[in-house]
Amino acid sequence: MERGEKMARGLGASELADLYEKYAPTVHGRARTLLGRDSDAWDAVQEVFCRLLQAGGAFRAEARPMTYIFRVTTHVCLNMLRSRALKDVPAQAPSEAEEAGADPQEVEARNLLRVLARELDDRALQIATLHFVDALTQEEIVEVVGLSRKTVGRELEKVRARARELALEPRP
Repeated sequence: MERGEKMARGLGASELADLYEKYAPTVHGRARTLLGRDSDAWDAVQEVFCRLLQAGGAFRAEARPMTYIFRVTTHVCLNMLRSRALKDVPAQAPSEAEEAGADPQEVEARNLLRVLARELDDRALQIATLHFVDALTQEEIVEVVGLSRKTVGRELEKVRARARELALEPRP
């Protein structure tokens, strides 16, 4: 087997190590923001890099690697939130010590996601995350998710309506 064939199927060890060194702190920060707990964030980092290892060729074909990593990180974290919600395992809120110094709006948005993970489909949950946690505009969300502006707007309205029903909509 030629080296090129091997590399098309997955990343090599040194390539993965380089990616980890460069992007792990960013992945951890993103995961910590979404999940709220440091231990959960490190679990997400591990899962993201396992997926990068498996995706190899698709990752290399990405024009902007950070966009790909951001998308995978968000997906992994939302899956973790959804998995907890579907198993009826209470998403343990971070302790006061873990929340110390956290932005109150970030905490409120994270709490919203914990509840909505049980209520929304994957696409709506991703859009809610990008809007409420990352404070992206609809135009920016369109770029990240590859949907039309009209679809993103409809999804945000659906999310807001559900949040209002649950009396959870975060303050602007």
